[in-house]
Parts: sequence; structure tokens; C-alpha cells
Amino acid sequence: MLGPVRLLMSWGLCVVLLMQVGCNMAAQQNNLNGKQFFELGQYPTAINEFQKALAKDPNNADALYNLGASLYAQGKQANNKQLLDQSEQLYRQAIAANDQHVDAHRGLAGLLIETNREKYAFDLINQWQTRYPASTDPIVELARLYQEYGDNRRATDLLADALKLNPNDIRTLKAMGHVREVQGQTLLALDNYVRVLQIDRQQSSVAQRVASLQSQMAKLPVPNDLGGNQGITPNRYGAVAPYLQR
Repeated sequence: MLGPVRLLMSWGLCVVLLMQVGCNMAAQQNNLNGKQFFELGQYPTAINEFQKALAKDPNNADALYNLGASLYAQGKQANNKQLLDQSEQLYRQAIAANDQHVDAHRGLAGLLIETNREKYAFDLINQWQTRYPASTDPIVELARLYQEYGDNRRATDLLADALKLNPNDIRTLKAMGHVREVQGQTLLALDNYVRVLQIDRQQSSVAQRVASLQSQMAKLPVPNDLGGNQGITPNRYGAVAPYLQR
């Protein structure tokens, strides 16, 4: 049986833990609200929600990243360097709070590239991979960087290494499919995408790519996996609006 002092200490610890859980849940709700406003292009309102999340949970990596992504979008829209600088700091804070935060690494790498600091972008992802050699996430992001600079062969090799670590990793399979699409290797891309759907049939965007590629192939007189680009071009690294974390 616990003595009065130990019982009081245990009760106090429970209260603190419950308060932390409550703060985390409240912060996540603000994150959800902010994401909805972000997707509507209402950046000031989204920023306000993410700031509320951070007021409740200052070390919430998702909220730090979300606020950085919102300031980045607003800064790009207004051509405001100060907002972009704030975005960079928030991405770095998100990584400090969660060293494995994928989107914060991607967002920061994209921002470094856009501000003509390509070497630092590669260093960022390479160092991340060094810290977590058994993780596929940094390898996928490093492959994205190489693809961005036109080195599809290096990107393919990296993704092949990632698949050796985890043959069923959906992010890696999707990235490999995309690289092969870019190179016009339609059958190989389809193979990767179909594998994704075998693992998770809820991947609606992948199902759409499979249908689109199959439709393209049906129009060809003879299937040809050695052809040209087939009208598919890669996205600029970091150019697409970042996915906001809940």
C-alpha cells in the first residue's frame, strides 16, 4: 500500500499527465481547423489556429510545421522574405521537436532549394539518413532531390535500396512508380502502383494513376515500355503546397 506522500505524488503525476493529454487533444483540434482554412487559401485564419495549437502545446512538431507551411505559402504569395525566414525557423523547430518529421525535412529542403542553397538541402537530407540508416523516409526524400536535378538513375538506385529495407513501404513504392513514370517506363511504374494497391486499396490517388496509365497503354498500337516521356513531367521539389499534419 502506498504511503500518503507517495500516493499524493502519484496522484499529482496523474493530474499532470491528464493535463498534457488534454492539451495535446486541444492542439490537434486546432491543427485540424487550421488545415481546413489552409486548404481554402485562408492563410491568416489558418496561422491563427496553428498559433493557438502551439500556445497549448509549444513542442507540437505538427503545429510548428503547419505554421511554417502556412507562413511559407503566405510569403510566396506576397513575395515576403521575412515570412519565408520565419517559415524556415519553424521548419527547423519542428525537426528539433521531432527529428523524424518527414514533412518538416521536405519543407525545409524545398525552401533551401528555392533560396539557392541546394548544397544545404542535400546536406540536410544526407545527415538525416545518416542518423536513421534503417529508415526509408530519408532515402525517399533524398531520391526526390536527385530526381529534381535530373538524376533519375540515382533516384531509382536509392529507392531500390529503400525497398530492400522494406519491400512493402507504400511511400517508397509510390516514389519509385513516379520516377519510372517520368522516365516513360510505364509497365514498371504500373507494377509499383499495383503493388501499392495490393497493400492498401484505400490509396485512391494511386488507383487513379493506374487507371490513367492503363488508358494510355490501351491507346498505343503496341505496348512500348522503352518510349519517351509520354507527357509526364516531374513536380518541382517542394513546389506543391505542403500537406498539413493533423
